[in-house]
Formats: sequence, structure tokens, C-alpha cells
Amino acid sequence: MRDNAVIFWENIKKEIKLQNTTQEWVAKKAGISFNTFQGWISKEIYPRVNDAVRIATALDTSVEYLVRGTMKNNTKAIDLICNQIPKIYNSLNTIQNAVKELK
Repeated sequence: MRDNAVIFWENIKKEIKLQNTTQEWVAKKAGISFNTFQGWISKEIYPRVNDAVRIATALDTSVEYLVRGTMKNNTKAIDLICNQIPKIYNSLNTIQNAVKELK
């Protein structure tokens, strides 16, 4: 069961990074003490079910995703990627213009 809890917390950390937020923000939004949240992570233990639901809700994802690493609905991930496309496009244009200036 411990290995599954490791996956659970790795998925939470991955989601926190993807959303460019912090563990402290997630704990606060979920209504969980930050010390408690950190304790669960460091001890690699599952929170109670109701706390796992509150964490998933704070991260706008499902408990299934946090536990299994899979989602039935990838809309959120797709939206995050789509939001990055204009930034990538602008960066590529900047690089292209810099290369042209070097020629």
C-alpha cells in the first residue's frame, strides 16, 4: 500500500508543478493544515478519503487521477496545453527573427 501512496503524492506534486502553484496553496484551498499536508507527503501515507477528495477538488482533478495517474477526461490537460501555444508561437517568432538578424 505504501508504494501506491508514493504514486498518489507524486501525482499531486506533478499536478502542483503543472499548475504552477505550491503545496501550501493546495493545503489552504483544501482546508487542510499545511503541516498535516507535509506530514502525509513525508510519511508517504494516504490522507482520509474526504481529505483526498478536497485535495483533488483544490487541484481541479479527480481522486482517480491522483491514485492511478489516469483520467477519463483530459480536458484540463488539453486546456493547459492550448493556453501555452501562443507563448510558444511568440517564442519561436522571436528566435526566428534573431536568426534572421544574424544572417
